[in-house]
Amino acid sequence: MSKTIFIIDDDPVFSFIVEKMMIKVDSTLTIILCKDGKIGLEKIFGHQGDLSECIVLLDINMPVLDGWGFLDQIQSEQFSEYHNIPLYILSSSTDKVDIERSSQHSIVKKFYYKPLSSVDIVEILNFNNIQSERF
Repeated sequence: MSKTIFIIDDDPVFSFIVEKMMIKVDSTLTIILCKDGKIGLEKIFGHQGDLSECIVLLDINMPVLDGWGFLDQIQSEQFSEYHNIPLYILSSSTDKVDIERSSQHSIVKKFYYKPLSSVDIVEILNFNNIQSERF
């Protein structure tokens, strides 16, 4: 079964590049682009596929609903079935406060700096198959 990747980022150029890089690694992927956290939540909550085959790539700084608001909502008890979706922060922020704050969310597997490298893409897509510590 193909994985579904939710790229939640307000930068259309970055999203497009990540989408193309991921498809180059695995052409069976289904990529869903979301320009803010609100749309991301709607798309994830409306997803009819196997949640164990989903990966979320989340930007922090976005309009409407930012990454922190997204994390708060998806980790609320109301949406407990979504707590185990692998989620990765993708940010241009180098602020240690952001890195520390993201590590306090159990759903966040790792913090990646933009731009992503091809090694980062492979790591994200294969993360469930390798043993690695968070952060």
